[in-house]
Amino acid sequence: MKILTLNINSIRAHIESFIDILRRGEYDTIMVQELKVENANFPYMIFDEFGYNIKVFGQKSWNGVAIFSKYSVEDVVAGMPNYADVNARFLECVVNGCVRLINTYMPNGDTVDSPKFPYKLEWMRAFTDYIEQYLDSPEPVIIGGDFNVAIEDRDIWKPKNYEGIAIAAPDARAIMQQWLNDGWVDAWRTLHPNEIGYTWYGYRGRDTVGNKQGLRLDYFLCNRTAAKMIKKCEIDIQPRLANKPTDHCGLMLEIE
Repeated sequence: MKILTLNINSIRAHIESFIDILRRGEYDTIMVQELKVENANFPYMIFDEFGYNIKVFGQKSWNGVAIFSKYSVEDVVAGMPNYADVNARFLECVVNGCVRLINTYMPNGDTVDSPKFPYKLEWMRAFTDYIEQYLDSPEPVIIGGDFNVAIEDRDIWKPKNYEGIAIAAPDARAIMQQWLNDGWVDAWRTLHPNEIGYTWYGYRGRDTVGNKQGLRLDYFLCNRTAAKMIKKCEIDIQPRLANKPTDHCGLMLEIE
């Protein structure tokens, strides 16, 4: 099974580049974040020809997550069950009757002195509590999405530029590091221990992708069962190079 996670930065604004991904037919399941559209206005019909089952947890103008799969999609949970949130950031399901996916678009938090930063930490702590139940499950559980955390300085092209910024804040990094310490496996870093693997490149500046001026914000975390199934995890740069691109690359996970 090949799974892609991608922050699309508005499904309607970047629908052509997203359709290009579907047309390539490379991925069995696609986890999408930052839809910026509510369920009622999601363009389901445009995607009919590609044969995906689609589950959406949308929000007007902001946030929103979706799962596209060529397999069955069951046991859908929209919104983190243990956290009351007005924002659409969490979508959980079981695909093909055997793999549990958690698609998440974690809060950005802006800067450490912003009123948005406590919400980021609160959300991440609630997420910590929620995923604990799945770490040792015999069921393979995979968390994918835009985590809005660059967990190490090497995941930032110029760390000094991000001092005081929430995505590099020690408190946010510590929460995510706790997940890894507990036993969740960072699939990309495990397979690429010494590489730079940016998944986000801003729109400003000339050739930021070519100049490697990016951040690693997108992840797949696997529980102990899923970690044994990992075959590949690679960055798909094509979505960022499209004619009208999102500001994220895709991240691909292949499992047995």
